[in-house]
Amino acid sequence: MSIPTSIEVVDATLFTSVDPVILAGSACAVCGAHVFPPIESCPTCSSLDVETVALPTEGTVWSWTTQHFAPKPPFRTDEFTPFSIGYVDLGLVIVQGWLVGKTQWAIGERVNLVLAKAWTNESDTVFTFGFEAVT
Repeated sequence: MSIPTSIEVVDATLFTSVDPVILAGSACAVCGAHVFPPIESCPTCSSLDVETVALPTEGTVWSWTTQHFAPKPPFRTDEFTPFSIGYVDLGLVIVQGWLVGKTQWAIGERVNLVLAKAWTNESDTVFTFGFEAVT
């Protein structure tokens, strides 16, 4: 895993890299199932023969919603504005994450993986992953 110390992320185990941003998943050597985030055993066949893999960085919106109220603790944000959450089909796996840059989406819309600001810790920005529309 190549997470530079200059970029603070909410959970480094979610990424294989942040420059470029790539999510980490698990692939089962027995049945071929892929999951996100990475885990130590296969949820499909229970095999322990799984490895951490880099997931695709492009996908399509599978489903989405926009939240118009602030999240409750322990979730946090610096300033609340309505935001979208969606399921993104990466081909091998469907990942839930922020849909950034707008609040109206279309099912099937193409998106790319990006780093998204989660909150500010003192003077440091903490990032998570999100998806933005392909332009």
